[in-house]
Amino acid sequence: MDNPIETGRYERLLLKTATDLVRIKSINPPGSEYEVSRYLLDFFRSYSIEAGVFEVEGARRNIVARIPGKDNARGIAFTGHMDVVPVSPKEAERWTSDPFSGDISGGFLHGRGSSDMKGGLASAMVSMAAVKESGAVPPGDIYLIATVDEEDGMKGSKALLEEEFLDRVGLLIVCEPTGLKVSTAGKGRTYGTIYIQGATGHGSQGKGANAIDLARKLMDLMDEEDFSLCEGTEYGSSFWQTLSIHAGVEPCVVPDELQLKVDARLVPDHDPRDIWRRVDGIIKRLRLEDPGYEVTYDIIDMRYGWKVNDDSEGLHMVRDAYSAAGIPFITTYFAGTTDGSILRRRGIECLILGPGDLSCVHRENEKVKVSELIDSMRVYTGIMLSR
Repeated sequence: MDNPIETGRYERLLLKTATDLVRIKSINPPGSEYEVSRYLLDFFRSYSIEAGVFEVEGARRNIVARIPGKDNARGIAFTGHMDVVPVSPKEAERWTSDPFSGDISGGFLHGRGSSDMKGGLASAMVSMAAVKESGAVPPGDIYLIATVDEEDGMKGSKALLEEEFLDRVGLLIVCEPTGLKVSTAGKGRTYGTIYIQGATGHGSQGKGANAIDLARKLMDLMDEEDFSLCEGTEYGSSFWQTLSIHAGVEPCVVPDELQLKVDARLVPDHDPRDIWRRVDGIIKRLRLEDPGYEVTYDIIDMRYGWKVNDDSEGLHMVRDAYSAAGIPFITTYFAGTTDGSILRRRGIECLILGPGDLSCVHRENEKVKVSELIDSMRVYTGIMLSR
């Protein structure tokens, strides 16, 4: 498969687009993606690429762009999110440059979102511009789906699940950072809030029904749970952990309420429902010990893991695009969850491949290699023109 488009002509545009996106502070929470969505609309309209707005909530909106192909029955969609995680004051002190500078130096684009994932988003945008300007008609429709809220509850991708255009998408390329390795599997995730009820009392009168002590008992039992059947697999291991704890009235009062945020990351074949069955078992044990033990929980989300078979037509097509671009084709799995975890519920095959390093995101001095940005554009353009 040959790529007839000279992508080198678009390298400067790619770096400008990625830099512009990084400089827009689309922080979530609270969900400030509007300026990015406006930038995308202006970009696509400047290249005469049709782009639609899909409202989510308030000023938050998804953008879906499309280049019609010869056959609209089995299109390819690329997806990237417009939001980035916040930079805390303490984290900002550890940055060696302004977190939203978008500076290019030392062969890297620097800034929050450079890897996760405005670099990948920019690459897909510019690839579509290159295809459009070439006059080539792709074999099938090409979509770019830009979402809000991926870094939180994935409201953007969830809001698209009933949209009719997804019926015409056969392959979804998620442009998250993989160092351009091709993720053919993704881990699952489930998380929620556990509410523990104690009783208030004066801090001088003994512990009483201290909600913190009651939570400690629950967390001790969590640590005893056996995940050995889901450990050391080719996709890593399943695990769970408490990510936040909120309790307390004021320093002299025994706390009577406590909230635990529990997060589980699961290998592809590990059913997320198993986590909540384990929670039910722990609660049952605690109530046998103390019939007055009051605990409830809310499941915030359950995202199932997934795998793509080696004989997948889409995977072979992507391999051919890598070969044509002269880029090593290496498969891996993705440790996090993405909008692909949601959109694949429509029966769409999903692969994750994009520029950037997942180990440097959500922390100080996030950056992406300029060479990976350029290579991702070459691969994306090849995929858009292949069948």
